Order: sequence, then C-alpha cells, then structure tokens
Amino acid sequence: MFSWLKKFKNNSLETDDLQKKFIYSLLYLLIIFTLHITAMVSWEELRIDDAIWLTFTTITTVGYGDIQISSLPGRLATIILLYLGGIFVLAKTAGDYFDYRSIRNSKQIKGKWRWNMNNHIVLISNNDDNIPILYYERLITEFQHTEEYKNLGIQILTQDFHDGLPESLQKLNITHYYGKGNKTEDLKAVNANAATIIMIMACKHHDQLSDGNTFDVLHRIRDLNKDATIIVECVDDVNRERLKQAGANITLRPVRAYPEMMVSVLRAPGSEEIIEQMFNNQDNKYQRVNVVIKDQEWSEIVYRLVKSNIGIAVAYISPNDKIYCNPNGEDKVIAKGLIIMTINLPDNKTVETVLNSKTA
Repeated sequence: MFSWLKKFKNNSLETDDLQKKFIYSLLYLLIIFTLHITAMVSWEELRIDDAIWLTFTTITTVGYGDIQISSLPGRLATIILLYLGGIFVLAKTAGDYFDYRSIRNSKQIKGKWRWNMNNHIVLISNNDDNIPILYYERLITEFQHTEEYKNLGIQILTQDFHDGLPESLQKLNITHYYGKGNKTEDLKAVNANAATIIMIMACKHHDQLSDGNTFDVLHRIRDLNKDATIIVECVDDVNRERLKQAGANITLRPVRAYPEMMVSVLRAPGSEEIIEQMFNNQDNKYQRVNVVIKDQEWSEIVYRLVKSNIGIAVAYISPNDKIYCNPNGEDKVIAKGLIIMTINLPDNKTVETVLNSKTA
C-alpha cells in the first residue's frame, strides 16, 4: 500500500514528518471506514458492497442518495465517524500528500533530494572548474549509447545546477545532488556505496593541486565502496601511481573537449595510455604519409608496414579526402595517403618502397 514511499530515503525531517503524518492519516481513515462499513452491515442490514459504496460517497461528500440510512444507530454512527471525523481526516490526508509532493518536487529540482539508486553511475565534479553543460551532455549520451552502460542510472554530484538541471540534461533522464565529493555525507546521499561506476573529475583541470582533492575524494569513496570501478582525472602524471594505490582503477588526464574518451577507457582499460600517447611526441604518434595506393588489399598494406618495423596503418585517405578508419582486411584500397601509428616517423619514399616491393 505504501511501497511508493520506499523509493526515497533520508530526505530531511520535514519530508519524513509529512510521510509519517500521511501514513497515520491513512491508517486512521482505514479504521473509520472499517467501523462505518461494519455499522452499516449490522444496523442497516446492507450488503457489504452497498455499505462500502455508502461510506465512500458519504465521506467524499458526493452523496448520491441512492441508499438511505434509516436507523438511529446507523445515523449516529455516520455523524460521529464520517461527519465529525472522517471528512476532516480525508481533507487533512489529501493536504499532507500534496504538501509532500510539493516539497519533494522542489528538493528534486534543486538537487536536495536523496534518490535510492543501486548499480548506477556517479559523476563527481566541482564547480571550480566550470564544466560546460555540453560536456555533461556528450558524456552522458555516450554512456547511454554504450551497450554495457545504457541501462544504468546516472547521478551527478556537483555544486552546479542549484536552480535545477538545464532542460537538455533533464531530457537525458538523469538526477543530480547539490554537494561535494569530499564530504562523506554527500557521497552517501548519491549512494556511492552502491554505485557500479564512479567518475571523479579534477577540481581544476589545469592545476596540479587538484590531484590532492581527487585523492581525498577517492579515499572517502573507497571507504564506502570497495567494488566500484573508479576512473579519476589526474592533472600531474607524477601522481598517477599514488592515485592507483589509493584505489583508482583508471587514471586519465583531464580532457574537457572530448568526454567520450572517458567511456572509451572504461570499456577498454589501458587504452587511456594509448590514447594519450597519440597527443605527445615522445612515444607512438599518428603520422600522415602521402603515398599513392591502387587496388591493394588492406591486410597486405598493414602486414608490409609491420613487417618493415614502420608502424601500424590505422586508416587511409581516399582520393576525395575521405578518411576510412580500420577497414576490413580484404578491402581493396585506392588511396592517396595513410595514417600510421608509429615511433619512427617514416618518410613518403620509404613507405612507398615497402608497399610496392615485390617481396613481402
């Protein structure tokens, strides 16, 4: 009967008190209904269905008049139970319910409502970094379009959106809580103890001191949840090992322009190192090589480059400048250039010689 109340928990004394008042009023109404129905069956000799009908139409002041109360005990019971008590209690119960709904809706909008969520995703951010709404939109959309995560609920713990989530985020069916990750009470409010994935964003993506705040949040989360997969943003590479020892499963440099990367590394742990190497000049990097290729199988191109220790071909550029990434091995390639992941930075002539040699 009251199962809908279990959907929420620990939502301030104000809403808890209204819940209790509402439940007590319902129980009181149930007693009144039972007594009056019993009286009508006993003193008016009505069938049970007629007694129920008479009780409900009377207490709601509809009063169809299709069933009359003729005995003195029946009339007294109706006056005492319904007129003097039941109608007032029914009005009070309705008022308590609508007050509860109004307060609940206000708290939900302002991020002060504690949702009872399990096996969900928690995104922890700090408004010091002014994370744009578009970042949240892309990150959440990527989760919802990924098979492994599309059925998981998502909640944001942040001090943004105190006036309510923007319409674009509301459409994504997520929730938020107004708070900070370095407060254990706020972590409990978003059910961090029951989350499947927790993502900690750097307080300031350009400030090395942010890693200290991240470590604090991470430590608090691990005290609550030993099993969740935790991905953290690490500003200074020196702190990566420290964060992993503290319980982070994945560490990644802050990437504000491409949030989809966060989901990619969750699906393939370890790929963050490969992705980051692509953006520096120290290890593997993408290199464009302009070579003409005519009707050659993609698998043969990849094999020849690897065999010659040049690198791994990941895409080719067609004559009309369209990029084809990771084509099928048997595809016949007509191209004017290749994208190669390599350390050796080959020149065009070397690659052309390897691809056109008669021996593999």
